[in-house]
Amino acid sequence: MDYIEKGLSQPSVWKANLAYDAELPWGGLVIGAEWLGTKTKDAIYYKHLNLGDATRSGPDGRQMFYTPQGYDPACWTATGGTITTGNCTGLRTRALSNAAFNNVLQAVKTSEGGGNAVTLTLTGPKVLGVDWNLAYTRTDATEVSPLTSSVANSNYNARSIFNPNEETNGNSAYLTKDRVNASFSWSKALVGKYKTSFGLFYEGRTGKPYSWTYGNDMNGDGISGNDLMYIPSKPGSGEVIFAGDTATNHANEDRFWNIVEAHADLRESKGQVVSRNGSFAPVVHNFDLRISQEVPGFMPKHKGVFTFDILNVGNLINKEYGRIDEAGFSSAGGQRRTFVAFGGIDAAGKYVYVVRPAEDALQLRQIKGESQWAMQVTARYEF
Repeated sequence: MDYIEKGLSQPSVWKANLAYDAELPWGGLVIGAEWLGTKTKDAIYYKHLNLGDATRSGPDGRQMFYTPQGYDPACWTATGGTITTGNCTGLRTRALSNAAFNNVLQAVKTSEGGGNAVTLTLTGPKVLGVDWNLAYTRTDATEVSPLTSSVANSNYNARSIFNPNEETNGNSAYLTKDRVNASFSWSKALVGKYKTSFGLFYEGRTGKPYSWTYGNDMNGDGISGNDLMYIPSKPGSGEVIFAGDTATNHANEDRFWNIVEAHADLRESKGQVVSRNGSFAPVVHNFDLRISQEVPGFMPKHKGVFTFDILNVGNLINKEYGRIDEAGFSSAGGQRRTFVAFGGIDAAGKYVYVVRPAEDALQLRQIKGESQWAMQVTARYEF
């Protein structure tokens, strides 16, 4: 069942913009600075009205919704699956929900979120047919929900959370934190008045944001993979139990910390829950090349133009260049990665971690050939 909160409006933002350009006293250089600020006026996120009350709080303070069997480590398999027979009969999620209904969702208004983008530019004068410019943009952008989907249930599921229904900001799923753009072009009439032109365009940008989550349903809200991961404060702290380890064998804990230490975002989250979309895929570098040539037309004042474009030309030179690696989109949790599953809570009130055999890897983005080169030839006649 889907509901809409009374007074819900179409999404809207307040926006402000300031810009300044100036020509430097030497060399004809022009510098520019621009700020674009946005503040959410009306936005939408989704609440689940049939979660029921939480049945307990986890060691890190999050709400949890399992029946008692869901907290028993004996009711979890070595891979993070559930056991629902024998003493584990009755294990289910959303223990205190109304059994007469399944998902009951409400589209709710929020004014949380916004962003700032600052751009610095440097443009050179045209000398001997050469033009160039350089720009850098730094952006922060937050949102309550990315609204990645077309139906209520998908929009509710597709964000990583600490608590269900929370109206909290996180980095926007669409955030490009840092971007550098540069262009270089040269044009000259080599044969009569007909110009030969060459252009090279570069974009370097921070990769797409993603979250680190548990690989299964950690909090018992019925959604597997959307729960933000808690990172203990240090190796050997004893804050969590690593399933399969003994007093003399810490293989799983060692594997856990090897992964944590290999990622700066996880290292910086020690002793706390990771932030939503607080991690970023590798920087992306892309070069595009354009060569064009004017030719005589069939009549005076007519001319033809042949243009030759190679998109992502670096990938033509080396197949490892110009690739876009990012966390894949999941219907539960959005862009996320995982290497740990929830395995219950022990008698001392500590989470049990099931360390997965292998970390979820970043995926090559290639839906429309984004990570490969492409060539285009265009003929135009002007009169």
